[in-house]
Amino acid sequence: MNQGRSASFTGITREAIERDHSRRELRLRAEVGHDVLDDDALDASLDAQLAAWDGQRDLHVFGYGSLIWNPCLEHGGRDVATVHGYHRRFCHWSHAYRGTPEWPGLVLALDRGGACRGVIYRLPAERARHELRLLWRREMFAGSYRAKWLRAHTDHGIVPALGFVMNHASPLYAGRLADADVVERLARAHGQFGSGADYLCQTAAALHAVGLADPHLDRLVALLAQREIGHTAAA
Repeated sequence: MNQGRSASFTGITREAIERDHSRRELRLRAEVGHDVLDDDALDASLDAQLAAWDGQRDLHVFGYGSLIWNPCLEHGGRDVATVHGYHRRFCHWSHAYRGTPEWPGLVLALDRGGACRGVIYRLPAERARHELRLLWRREMFAGSYRAKWLRAHTDHGIVPALGFVMNHASPLYAGRLADADVVERLARAHGQFGSGADYLCQTAAALHAVGLADPHLDRLVALLAQREIGHTAAA
């Protein structure tokens, strides 16, 4: 079974999720400005999401950002997929993974409108709840995402897949930022698991690797490179 381990030197690890590293760090910071959900709340959320699941069918998860190149999941394979009604956008403030409460970074979320190309992971039924519990601990602890069953269009048909959609009511929703502002934030922000710039470049490269180039992310990568060239020339 695929362990989903990343070759990257940055990014969250399965061990860090199991140790609950990020939630423990955020609980120590009163200035975070949002609640950090405990295990009971996370379990209740997961149970509600799986209420209609019979426990016999394999489940799928849709990845559109770091899940593409660093899933930290024990899965049974992946496939490219497209979901409609949402697009990939840097609209989620990051106080831990790619930034700090003092200088928040940005990470990707699914925002309303358009379409998004990514990958789906198949979770075998016997492992699905355990793997999703870890995924909930990774993605859902701040209440900034809404888990949603999405219609993932693949070459083999339409597959229901869990995806994480931006919660507009969350204080972590950054809204629609100009590309220049996004790039500046990514270039300067750094959190527990690396920089925003690395997160951007890893995601863009991972999409190219599976034949799903994202023109908007490629434009941000080009702007980031121009910024770095300008800073080097000025130094």
